[in-house]
Amino acid sequence: MWLGDKLSEYHPVVGRCLIPNIDGQLTHPEWGDYSVQANSYGFRCNHEFLPAKEPGIRRILLFGDSNAFGDGVAYETGFAGGLEVLLPNVEIYNFAMAGFAVDQQYLCYQEIGRKFDHDLVIIAPTVETIRKITAHFILARDENLEQRCLEKPYYDVIDGKLTRGHVPPREEYIDIKTLSDADKGKVYKANPFADIRKLLDKTRPVKKPKKRLRIVDNLNYLLKKSPIKRTITKVRPYPEYDNPETPAWKIMRAILSEWSEASEKPILIVPLPSFIYVKERADARNYQMRFKEVEKETAFSIYDPLRDLQKLSLKKRRELYYLEGHLTPQGHTWMAKKIAPQVKKILKRSK
Repeated sequence: MWLGDKLSEYHPVVGRCLIPNIDGQLTHPEWGDYSVQANSYGFRCNHEFLPAKEPGIRRILLFGDSNAFGDGVAYETGFAGGLEVLLPNVEIYNFAMAGFAVDQQYLCYQEIGRKFDHDLVIIAPTVETIRKITAHFILARDENLEQRCLEKPYYDVIDGKLTRGHVPPREEYIDIKTLSDADKGKVYKANPFADIRKLLDKTRPVKKPKKRLRIVDNLNYLLKKSPIKRTITKVRPYPEYDNPETPAWKIMRAILSEWSEASEKPILIVPLPSFIYVKERADARNYQMRFKEVEKETAFSIYDPLRDLQKLSLKKRRELYYLEGHLTPQGHTWMAKKIAPQVKKILKRSK
């Protein structure tokens, strides 16, 4: 969700942050009204960031996008706040920002987060944000609600090396018409699979007389038993994960590899699935395979919540996600309960 100029401001390294010390309100047709507060660094966190920890305290740095930020819920309701309740003597420094993909999350770690003493790093990217990795611009509305765009800090892989672009990003809004054709192709646009996702999510069986449905029922029964069911009923909405050589994944893998080398502390990656995967209307094997490869190549630990989500009833899964795809308050509570044991294991090993 674009936070807009009322809540966010230009940041010369990561692009945008919340206005320091702001206490504002947001409203959404599905989420309702909720408050957003920031500390003096411009991040949505209950803690003022301090270099050193208090004795006996373990500290976790959290990086992510709108789900880790807590779009649609009060901060205490989000899984960042929930983890602090479940983990005594552990404080969460939340550097997540709505709209950040792994590239801006890594910049945030490199330029800001790593300066603070900590015991663990959690990276919680929503799976679909990989589409922003190759973008150099993002769409936004200016103070007159006119659609413009902003430069986005980004990474690229050139001659096998990770390089930064837009250093620093331009502060002013840009008229899209003034961009070159090449740059227009680098503007991040809304998810092209969103309509498919909504269609699949809303699909329900149509009730008709049993005699008319006999052939269809038999076909559905056969499809359930058939090994080809997956190819007929499931899609892969994010082809960026399809193989290790896609441009977006090459950049993301390079970022994660460098992040692993840069961190002296353990790192836990939690890839957050879109609801289309949770409802088993999409095939998750491509992104799961890519993250497994990263786990083998680096010192990362990975917790994939999708398997645990799919053990729930469909009714329960639906309660955990808003219709537009973000976690509900119940979803944040569930996620915190699942991430907490993973954190305990890592902190126990590293103590």
